[in-house]
Amino acid sequence: MSKFKSLARIYRPQTFSDLVGQDAVVRALSRGFSDGALTQAYLFSGERGVGKTTVARILAKSINCASGPTATPCLACSSCLEIAEGRSPDVLEMDGASHTSVEDVRTIREGLRYSPLAGRARIIIIDEVHMLSTSAFNALLKTLEEPPPHVVFILATTEAHKIPDTVLSRCQHFRFRLLTLPEISGRIAQIALKEGLSLDPTVIAMVARSAEGSMRDALSLLDQILRLGGSDLTPSGVAELLGVTDQALEESLLSSLLSGDLSATLRTARTVLEAGIDPRAQVRNLSRLFRDILHSLLEGTPLDGPRYGWTPESAARIAALPPSNAFFLEQVLSVLVRGEDDLRRSPQPAITFELLLARICHLKEVLPLPEILACLLAPSAPSLRSQPLPEPSWTRPARPAGPAARQEAPSSPPPQASGQTLSRTPPPASEQAGPLDLRIPSDWGRALARLPQEIRTLIESARLARFEQGTLVLDTGNSFFNNRIASNRDALARALSEAVQSPAPLRIEVPIPGSGGDGVGSKTLPPPPLVSEAATLFGSEVIGVRSGKTQTEHKQGDRT
Repeated sequence: MSKFKSLARIYRPQTFSDLVGQDAVVRALSRGFSDGALTQAYLFSGERGVGKTTVARILAKSINCASGPTATPCLACSSCLEIAEGRSPDVLEMDGASHTSVEDVRTIREGLRYSPLAGRARIIIIDEVHMLSTSAFNALLKTLEEPPPHVVFILATTEAHKIPDTVLSRCQHFRFRLLTLPEISGRIAQIALKEGLSLDPTVIAMVARSAEGSMRDALSLLDQILRLGGSDLTPSGVAELLGVTDQALEESLLSSLLSGDLSATLRTARTVLEAGIDPRAQVRNLSRLFRDILHSLLEGTPLDGPRYGWTPESAARIAALPPSNAFFLEQVLSVLVRGEDDLRRSPQPAITFELLLARICHLKEVLPLPEILACLLAPSAPSLRSQPLPEPSWTRPARPAGPAARQEAPSSPPPQASGQTLSRTPPPASEQAGPLDLRIPSDWGRALARLPQEIRTLIESARLARFEQGTLVLDTGNSFFNNRIASNRDALARALSEAVQSPAPLRIEVPIPGSGGDGVGSKTLPPPPLVSEAATLFGSEVIGVRSGKTQTEHKQGDRT
């Protein structure tokens, strides 16, 4: 069986100058060597595959190099060679995920009493240190606080928030960032050149995008492509190996979503599902594409620039579509992020995926709230104003069908119109004159149109509960607005009397909460002392007080 060595191990950086990205970390560590300000405890945190363990080994070489300490190890001395091959007696590399107990930490502490055998210092590298138990962290704490002068700790983790604060305070913390698309693409192209391979730029972009900022993941994917398909794979073949859509299908799906074409979107989604593409992987890919489009729109940078890595053809196709606003793109990203979680828990991911894409298509018709309010408030913008709905037949009084019927119709209006809603539609100017009868529903709109604006706003949302003997009982369904009408009832009654040209002055009443029935004429209950004190303290107003049901009322309610 032939031996296999991955590209990630073959092309692992050996010096700080070989490292791709992480410029801030490299500058800080190099400055420490030049100033002679090295520390005895380092903490490297960041996502997987961004260079934490690699930098830890380079730092170990720099400390124990025969020509060091130096930021540029020679890579030729015995110490550098032993560390590169993983057999240095002065460098202990431990996996924190499999050595979590306090006994493992005690074993390390026992070995720290001895001086280094060949190098300048004994270096302890603990990977995934956040997996250590609480007891193990406590056992390590004293050694981190006062380590022997010949000991250097290098801790690496992907979850820095799980490290106790007592440990963080004793380490120099370096945060490793995710690599950008151009950095990963450049590294893949460089390795392909060294391997004598000719890779299509589209293939390189697909691998770099699928790596999601991890150089190790990118090289592992490149390994998979080269071992299974060779260097002559087409972009569609690479997409099939990576489990993602090819460029043409991806652009078709993206274009239909940006255009809001539901039919084309569902056809493309069916093709994606029939090709065996994981819906979650497709949603993640769509999220990255929409994120690129949003940043490109806000920053004015082209999609085919080095930051996003789109091909000129793809960027041109997106630019030819109707332009999308930032609000639409933000809503799409929000739906995609929530949709990925829905797909993870859905028993039918295919249907969930199609519903998710359908929601995105419908977002094209959604406007931001400020634009809706501006259109509704602008008198010259009828596009968002719905036409007045015809009055329901059950609220209109019966009208005679012919002359004979008109003669038989009563000359006086019906005695009571209970429960009718006040109309907000202003009547024509020709109907603005003459006395009005408020018991007729059509006269409500005319009466409201004659009222001043400040008076009309108080009662336009009210409902006529009863009208008897010149007394109008109005109810808005809300105690706060009922109280507003009650506090201005005299002014409202005078204005309404003048509007309808009533021979006798009208009176206005409103229901009082907690009084039973409509509660007209009853008094509100006084608030409890605690409520009064709270209202005084916060400068609030008690709108109404409701008494609780008695035990008898509860029992009667339960029976019904």
